[in-house]
Amino acid sequence: MEQAVVDAADEFEAAAEASKLHELKELAKKPGDEADRTQLNTTYTSRMVPADSAGNEFYRLLKRVRHKICPLCGLRDVETLDHQLPKAKYPLLSVVPTNLVPACGHCNRLKWEHVPESAAEQTLHPYYDDVTDQQWLFACLQESESRPPEITYSICPPEGADSVLAARIVFHFQKFQLAELYGANGGREMSNIRGFLRILDAAGRAAYLAKMEHSVAVDKDAGGLNHWRRALYQALAGNSWYINGGFAQF
Repeated sequence: MEQAVVDAADEFEAAAEASKLHELKELAKKPGDEADRTQLNTTYTSRMVPADSAGNEFYRLLKRVRHKICPLCGLRDVETLDHQLPKAKYPLLSVVPTNLVPACGHCNRLKWEHVPESAAEQTLHPYYDDVTDQQWLFACLQESESRPPEITYSICPPEGADSVLAARIVFHFQKFQLAELYGANGGREMSNIRGFLRILDAAGRAAYLAKMEHSVAVDKDAGGLNHWRRALYQALAGNSWYINGGFAQF
């Protein structure tokens, strides 16, 4: 069984690097014996997750490998490990480290036992997919005469982007309901800074927003090009209504 797990790990890693996790159909059939499949899953649920289990130190180490923020949403705290390919359907991968991704509980529940049927239906894997070199995430300020402005988020692939990667980013964005999550946090962020911006003139507001946008963009630990906060400040810095204090009426 140990060699089968090692072989499965090698197969998974090769497929993850090539965005071909959807092609691992045969791996899902192994092992064929139901008792062996149950034992593999029990190894994770009973021998890694419980605080007093022998493998819990390894479990906690994996949770810390990507800082404290969930890499799937980039916002909430890490609470658990998500199986990139679900353990119930791929028991040989139940304890393979590269199949275990630190995640918040909400993202873990949203993804649950999702199995990609095509290359486009693969959520991003933080160990294999680096999408920080180009901007994909954008925010837009929705103005209204009767209520405070709202911020909305969307994915816009850069010119010449790989079509499969672009489809995967859109799928990831939708699967984890990031438009709603980022929109809510963007609204809170605007409320938090509104009072401060009121004491600045237009030039001061423009300088502050541009500086905030740049500071997040250049710091990958803070978020990078595709962080929701960076997209928010970029949108505000480019909005004349906000720069000129139109928000002050609310």
